[in-house]
Amino acid sequence: MNIGNLLEYNNKLRMQLNEENKKYYEELLITCRTKAIAANETALEIQLLEILQDLIAYQKQGKNFPETFGNDINKLSDSIIKLLPKENKTTIYRFMLSYILILIISLLFPSIFAKSIQPYLTVFSILVLILGSGMCIYLLLYKKTEKNKWFIYFTSFVLFEISLFLVIILEKLNVFPYYLTVRIELSNNFLYLYATFSLLAITYVYLTFKKYYSKKL
Repeated sequence: MNIGNLLEYNNKLRMQLNEENKKYYEELLITCRTKAIAANETALEIQLLEILQDLIAYQKQGKNFPETFGNDINKLSDSIIKLLPKENKTTIYRFMLSYILILIISLLFPSIFAKSIQPYLTVFSILVLILGSGMCIYLLLYKKTEKNKWFIYFTSFVLFEISLFLVIILEKLNVFPYYLTVRIELSNNFLYLYATFSLLAITYVYLTFKKYYSKKL
């Protein structure tokens, strides 16, 4: 059975839950899947499926989710993830590289249409966005609790927006020295290079996700 089969089976079984139990379980499911970035996904889905089967059995006995597993979703998710085997580091690095490649393609895309680029500011934008995204992921995975989750959501959103538009705003305010803002025309060779790079990057990202989600138990 692969990841797709596990997810499909989980979706079908979840239909047997009443509204209250479904609400708690889906919150646990989302929290675990979000946090378990370094854990083995197959092992996680098996564990979530076992919890779902237990919850259905307890529901038939007239019990609800809080009575069975408690109502601290964050603490419960941490205890589940703690026992999971770690994902292969190579897989984690492949996903990180995929994310960086997508960022590079996206940030260079407007320059392709303008047929000119500010090389220094473009590189700086990529670095700032990677840093901002990393901070957001850290906050969401390791600092979010039931009490502060909306504050963390808002903070993460603000951080991401700042990292996305910081360089643009600073340029408009003439903060950067002239040599950093210099714009150069793009030659046809650069356009061909971008097209080739994008094709290879998209292929790499596709193969990474395909390999990861088609793993067998």
